Amino acid sequence: MVVVTGAVQAGVVLAAVEFEVCWSHLGLGELPPVLDAPSPGRTRAERNELVWRVLDDLRHRGLLRGRDLHPDLVAGLTALARFSWAVDARVLGARRLRARAAATGRHGVLAVWEGDVVALRPLPPDALVAEVVRLAGDAPTGRGGSANVRAASLDAAVAAGGDLDGLAAALEARGERPADARAVARMCRDAHTRGQFGVRVTGRDGRPRSAPRVVAFHDTPAGRHLQLRRGGWVTVLPATAAQLAVQVGQVVDEALAVR
Repeated sequence: MVVVTGAVQAGVVLAAVEFEVCWSHLGLGELPPVLDAPSPGRTRAERNELVWRVLDDLRHRGLLRGRDLHPDLVAGLTALARFSWAVDARVLGARRLRARAAATGRHGVLAVWEGDVVALRPLPPDALVAEVVRLAGDAPTGRGGSANVRAASLDAAVAAGGDLDGLAAALEARGERPADARAVARMCRDAHTRGQFGVRVTGRDGRPRSAPRVVAFHDTPAGRHLQLRRGGWVTVLPATAAQLAVQVGQVVDEALAVR
């Protein structure tokens, strides 16, 4: 376990196994899918030995006293499990990472799982959306205008496989306008990085729920494009990093308004 800048308040980096053991130690229930990993230890004896080693290591680093984890670590992990709202992110490209940004009251935390480590950093809630979107990396704004196709048509065309010229033809065959079909295919050409942001909110009944839509993006040599699903339609359009953050923030606001 490595402590960033030497202070728990500034954030910690845990090995994946340490993260899982700490989560289990606090009795926080199942790990969220975006931060999940197989539980280490093939047998109960192996599991017990591994837990003992992890807790002993945390104790030597000042993150465990007796049976109690450091209060700041407890606060961060608890916020990830028992949030008011959270944004789950997945990015696939040169970097492959998963993340959750979670807020509860006036406190927030960003957890980023990359490789075999999980980095946790406390943040004010109003900074969470911008920071989790920053994980998408830098990319220029894509070219062209927006294009709209029905979600069912796009999903069926993608499932059918083939190249991007075939995608345009498949969309047209399903009744989409030729100009929109060709524009969608063009904006998806040579995509090298993809990702999506989903939102979870805790309802007034105490149960977490997923927002009905996600914000997806992809990067091509021509730049970044958004994929927005709403009302059975998909809109693909060029976007800046700021526009990506605005869209994710809108989904958070929408979900909180109806929880």
